[in-house]
Amino acid sequence: MKPLLVCSVALALAAPGYAAPRVRDASTAATGIIAELTACKAIADNAARLACFDAGVAKLAEATAKGDVKVIDREDIRATRRSLFGFELPRVAFFKGDDTAADTPTEIDTTIKAVGAGEFGRFTLTMDDGAMWATTEPLPRDPRAGMTAHLKRGALGNYFLRVGSMRTVTARRIR
Repeated sequence: MKPLLVCSVALALAAPGYAAPRVRDASTAATGIIAELTACKAIADNAARLACFDAGVAKLAEATAKGDVKVIDREDIRATRRSLFGFELPRVAFFKGDDTAADTPTEIDTTIKAVGAGEFGRFTLTMDDGAMWATTEPLPRDPRAGMTAHLKRGALGNYFLRVGSMRTVTARRIR
């Protein structure tokens, strides 16, 4: 009992020193630069406004070169969200965006690239995009590489998988 008490006290005293370091929000750099550029629009004098825009663009170019700011288009966001279908995404602005419903798929069609047999009629399926799914209930027949697969998001974090014309089963994303 005494060693456990000493360990608990030592851990409690040491824990505040091991607090996670504060991570700088990457969007803060971009937000500040964009705010500066937007403020330049309000300057009435043409020469002063141009100087403001030049300074802001120089900061943006520097931040982009250092990797503090990344510029991506909507199609890149859609492709990333599609590749992450089946994973619980963190609450980061990139993943939620302004119009999540339009950019985040609720179902996808893909092709099976490889099949791994599991126990009791379950399978591990590798899709053509590299995603790996495991069935959580048995399929009526063995799936084969080249078959089509339809994945659909269900309620409470569940996913449904239909391989070819087989009945729909539940599945989970592994990788």
